[in-house]
Amino acid sequence: MSFTDNFGNPKGLLGRMMLVSMDREHLPMAQWALKQIRIPDNGTVADLGCGGGYNIKRMLDMSTKANFIGLDISEESVKKAQKVNKEELGKRVKIIKCSAEKLPFEDNSIDLITAFETVFFWKNTERAFVEIFRSLVKGGCFAVINNYGDPNLDWEKKVPCMTRYTAEQIAEMFKTAGFADISISKKENMFLVMGYKR
Repeated sequence: MSFTDNFGNPKGLLGRMMLVSMDREHLPMAQWALKQIRIPDNGTVADLGCGGGYNIKRMLDMSTKANFIGLDISEESVKKAQKVNKEELGKRVKIIKCSAEKLPFEDNSIDLITAFETVFFWKNTERAFVEIFRSLVKGGCFAVINNYGDPNLDWEKKVPCMTRYTAEQIAEMFKTAGFADISISKKENMFLVMGYKR
């Protein structure tokens, strides 16, 4: 496995190191986005591509009773997210290995689904968005948070497993999947797209 493959699916020592560094680099983006996303006091929140589980830990502090499920295709990410959230693991937190394209949720069962810095690495983003829509309760929210990174770099060439989308392209995929009340927020190279199941 090459170093760049670890961006989409962290493995081994390099993957473990990357999970820590990615959280540090993405912290300003997460803090900015979480000020705009309403974390429910009750119900269930799923974080897709949860990485090291740091955003789950942050959201735990923002809700009194909600349960959180972290999902990631990387075994290293699952282990790290379990460790980071060990105090609530088996209580308010569950971390599982799976892909966004085939979610293990019943229809209409999740209140909020977040995707921090992950959709650029999904194999079939449109299919994943349909799965997310299916899984959300009526009135449930889906939030995609991303950072374009250095606009002068050819990221797809640098990281072959990556496909960058604009916020507007993401919003169009929301619309195609059935989401309503779609909004886009931007700050510098960061963007947040939110949509609701009505």
